Amino acid sequence: MNGKSGLNNIDKQTLKDREESNTSKSQTKFQPGEKGFAVFLFIFGSFFTYQSVLMYQKAPGASSYAAVPLFVSVLIMIFSALIFIFDYKAESVNHDQPTGEKVKRSLSYIFQKDVLVMMGLILLYSIALRYKLGFYFVTPVFLWLSMSYLMRKNLVKNILWTALSLLFIFMVFSFAFRVVLP
Repeated sequence: MNGKSGLNNIDKQTLKDREESNTSKSQTKFQPGEKGFAVFLFIFGSFFTYQSVLMYQKAPGASSYAAVPLFVSVLIMIFSALIFIFDYKAESVNHDQPTGEKVKRSLSYIFQKDVLVMMGLILLYSIALRYKLGFYFVTPVFLWLSMSYLMRKNLVKNILWTALSLLFIFMVFSFAFRVVLP
């Protein structure tokens, strides 16, 4: 213990580190695309709100199949709008850049290689399901490819994780929810 304050040297250093951390957080600038991502989420939420409203018109009610998607998509719109409003005046790293360069840097920051690959895999998965290639064929291929891409090692472990995931999906949806999988 140290005299009147009751703080030892470790406690003083911890307090000092916290104060420095708090001041550095207030001075950090947004990365390219962070402010624009709120706009992207708002547009995303708007699209799904529109789709949910169309579903809700077919089956109105709090317990309809459209209630949860409508609620979630409206929340996405509200929270992304709030994020944009609160962060609008904050400065970003590419504040001094021309508009074209800002957009280019923002898009490359948001849609990095891993994100684009996964979006492509999800798109291929959706197309395969749309053309009725079969859930039990397409899903394991999608899961294994995505796991193998994201965890580039342990291809055999990825097969085991895929099998466990499929078993869990099958048991939950077929037995617990009694849903017929496509």
